[in-house]
Amino acid sequence: MKICLLGPFPPFRGGIAQFNSRLAETFERGGHSVRRVNFRTLYPGLLFPGKTQYEPPGAPSAPESLRLLHPTAFLSWPATKRAVSSLKCDAAVVQWWHPFFAPCLSASLPDGLPTAAVCHNLTPHEGFPLSGILTRRFMEKRAQIIVVHGKDDGERARRWGKKVVDLFHPIYDQYRPGASSRAEAREMLGLDEDRVVLLFFGLVRKYKGLDLLIKAMESLPENHVLLAVGENYGREDELEALSAPLGNRFIRHREFVPDSRVGLYFQAADIVVLPYVTATQSGVAQIALAFRKPMVVTDVGGLAETVKPGCTGEVAVPDPESLADAVIRCGSLLSNPGLSERVARHAARFSWELYAGSLLEGLQ
Repeated sequence: MKICLLGPFPPFRGGIAQFNSRLAETFERGGHSVRRVNFRTLYPGLLFPGKTQYEPPGAPSAPESLRLLHPTAFLSWPATKRAVSSLKCDAAVVQWWHPFFAPCLSASLPDGLPTAAVCHNLTPHEGFPLSGILTRRFMEKRAQIIVVHGKDDGERARRWGKKVVDLFHPIYDQYRPGASSRAEAREMLGLDEDRVVLLFFGLVRKYKGLDLLIKAMESLPENHVLLAVGENYGREDELEALSAPLGNRFIRHREFVPDSRVGLYFQAADIVVLPYVTATQSGVAQIALAFRKPMVVTDVGGLAETVKPGCTGEVAVPDPESLADAVIRCGSLLSNPGLSERVARHAARFSWELYAGSLLEGLQ
């Protein structure tokens, strides 16, 4: 089967580009032919609060992609459509994560080309003008199937009368260990060996609930420290004020983490915490699974599916008291023999091969 994958690829950074690359590689390992159609520019500067949209210098080279689409350069849309048509693919798979891209994606898909929309977020976490209308029109007019990663998105998508395929976020096992051991990772990061390290990882955005986790830390034992890693899309001064009572129990690394160092943080952590207020699923959870780390997650979207309570992690509600209680319960699992093996067995249900096969089956 010849498949057009439309969406961001490296050199753009971030989870969607990583997901698209892994999906392309999985299709190719399965014997399919893949054509990667990439953006020329992704976000306009006014809509991007971070420092850069691109991977850092020295990042591993990625397979070649067609850098064609520009979300606000209207002439690039018909040009992309002509290019996709010329590829003569059997189907297209489009990454969907924000309705801002609905017009350019819709105009870039040839009429009659069977298309799957892979929905990382059916609607955005933060408000966006006309988001509901833009999303519905794209899905109704352009998607033959809608792939969702959580039951809430599935329920919303079914209201449009489209074929919905309920899947999951596959495991992110592409990151290599950054050190030879947990002890070495902690030494490299300046973390004490005898502390219980809770890791919050990824872009800091309001819906991810870092503020709730900071408040939860106030009721946790003194040997618990919170390592919060990732670029902030909000106000760092507000985070500093909120975390001030914790003193050196709150450790902040503010920069976007290159792929070469991702493994270092997960190796050093005891528990990965996802205190999200809203979610579908999370790439961070899939990294934690790859590194066999227990997790505390909130019961929003499909996050609860990434842990087996009392066995590989714990589930809380987005509330400081509930989070603190779940951390204590999860901490009791750390001394249980076979914890990493149990996490690994749970992670096996999120394989890329299973995902890709189910997606293509839905298109047929």
